[in-house]
Amino acid sequence: MKLARFALRDETTERLGIVMDADGRVRLLDVAALPGDSASRPLPGTMMQAIQAGQAGLSALESARDYAARHADPAWFHGGDDVQWLTPVPPRSCIAAGRNFGAHRLESIRGNPQAGAGFQSDFPTGFIKLGRNLVGHKAEVKRPDDVEQMDYEAEVAVVVGQPLLNATRDQARQAIFGYTIMNDLSAREWQFAEMRNLLVMMGKNFPGFGPLGPCILTADEVPDPTALRLWLKVNGELRQQSDCSDLIFQFDELVAFWSRVGLESGDIISSGTPEGVAVHRKPDPRPFFLKPGDIVHAGVDQIGVLETRII
Repeated sequence: MKLARFALRDETTERLGIVMDADGRVRLLDVAALPGDSASRPLPGTMMQAIQAGQAGLSALESARDYAARHADPAWFHGGDDVQWLTPVPPRSCIAAGRNFGAHRLESIRGNPQAGAGFQSDFPTGFIKLGRNLVGHKAEVKRPDDVEQMDYEAEVAVVVGQPLLNATRDQARQAIFGYTIMNDLSAREWQFAEMRNLLVMMGKNFPGFGPLGPCILTADEVPDPTALRLWLKVNGELRQQSDCSDLIFQFDELVAFWSRVGLESGDIISSGTPEGVAVHRKPDPRPFFLKPGDIVHAGVDQIGVLETRII
C-alpha cells in the first residue's frame, strides 16, 4: 500500500491519502472523506497515527482502500496534480548514509584519491539532514546565491515505525514501516570545504535540500529491499541508475546501527546514492551541476517518482 500526506490547494490542513494508480494516472483516496463503515475499525487520521497504529492501522486502511475500490465515489478522490504534496512524514530526524553504494564509493575515491586512503568500511557513516529542510513532491528549491556546484543524489529512504534503541538487525527489520524516495541535494563547494575540517553540515542543509516523497510504500510490499531499483533524470536525461544490491550496508544494518543514538517513529534513514553524481563527471563536471530551471525526477520503480524544480 502507498500512503501520502497532502493538503488541498490553498489549505494547510494535513490529509492522509492512499495512492491509487490506474491507467497511468495518480489518484489520492482521501481517508477523511470516507464514510464511517468503510473499515472494520477506526481509521488513522494522519500519517503519524497510521505509523504508530502499526498493523492494526494498516489493516483498517486496507479495508478502506478495498471499500473505495468497490464503491468509487468520485468525491473521495483527488487527482495527483490537484493537491499540494507534503513530505511523507512531518519534520523528523533524518540520517543520510554517506558513500554506501559500492560504485559511488569507487567514483568518490577516483575523484579524490587522497581522501580514499582514509575511507573505512567497518560501520556506516552519515550526516544529519534537518527535518525543517525536507520538502515534498513537486517542490521548488532555490539554488543559493553563492552556490554554483548544486548536485543531485537519488536515494531510497526507510521510515522507522517504532522507537528503537540498540536494536538487532532482526529488530530493525521488523521496525521498518516503509520506504520512500529522497533527493539528497548538495552544495559541493560548501561540502568539500567542510570536509577539510572533518565535518558535513552546511553543504547538505540549505533550505529545501531534502526533497522527499511522494509517498511511503509499506514494508509488507517490499519482500526484498535489495531489489529496489532507483534512478535519476535531469531534464529527461538519465544521470543515475542502480539497485540496492550494490549497498554496502543494507537497510536493516543502517537502522540497527543508528538505533544506538535512539530512533523514534517516523524518523528517516536514507541509503546513500549510487554513482553518477555531477561532481564526479569527467572531464568537466560543471555542465552537470543543477541550475535554475532544471527539473529533477528521482524514481524508485516500486514506489514512484519524486519531482523537484530548481529555481
